[in-house]
Amino acid sequence: MIDLYNKTPDQKNIFPLMEERKIGFSLAFCAGLMNAWTFFHAQTFATVQSGNVIQVGYRLVQGDWVAFWFAFSSIIAFGLGSALCGVLMTVLMREGRNFSNIVLWSECILLFIITVFAFSNTVPLAFLAVAVSFVAGMQGNAFHKDHGMLYGNVAVTFVVQMAFNFMAQSFFKKGGINGESNLMWAGIFFFVLFGFASGGALGFFCDKYIGNNTSLIITITSIVLITIFSKKTHLNTDPRTGATFV
Repeated sequence: MIDLYNKTPDQKNIFPLMEERKIGFSLAFCAGLMNAWTFFHAQTFATVQSGNVIQVGYRLVQGDWVAFWFAFSSIIAFGLGSALCGVLMTVLMREGRNFSNIVLWSECILLFIITVFAFSNTVPLAFLAVAVSFVAGMQGNAFHKDHGMLYGNVAVTFVVQMAFNFMAQSFFKKGGINGESNLMWAGIFFFVLFGFASGGALGFFCDKYIGNNTSLIITITSIVLITIFSKKTHLNTDPRTGATFV
């Protein structure tokens, strides 16, 4: 077995499942779907909290208090989802258990409940958008703080930065992280950006032309498939803690 932290120069990292590129794309796709639904119904973002922070300032000056409180509530909900997930992860790791499957199933259950309320029209959709931000916070805390790969599955800014950084680095040096080309790494991050964009586009299209709340159904289906795949794999699933490339 290769020691991930004390490897020789000719050894490459073996990434846990939730740090794999296809998983990074899949989670970004789900984030795009969630953002499509919340923006369509409440003009807030489920995962892109920088956009909500800007909205808080904008709506405050504008004097639109309803929009202000929804944007502000989405930020708080995202933070609470992250905090609760942090507690869950800490407890599970102390017990020597993997947390990825439990977090993913928790996302599915919460999104299913939100979808049921959305179809029943018993709760205003803007309030449910805040609940979606809570789920997004869980996903962000569980799968964003990777040691080997910061795919930024709920945040776009970092992904854009890294995509263009590696593309620029490729003009000066072919070899990059993990012995692979800088151009390939740029492609990875552009691929994740495509996941965000395609999820958002598909979510908007489905909700507008196929059926309201269809984007939530696709999100749940996608996360269920990721969960089943992670359950069947023999690889370690949990991402490593930390926030640096190795």
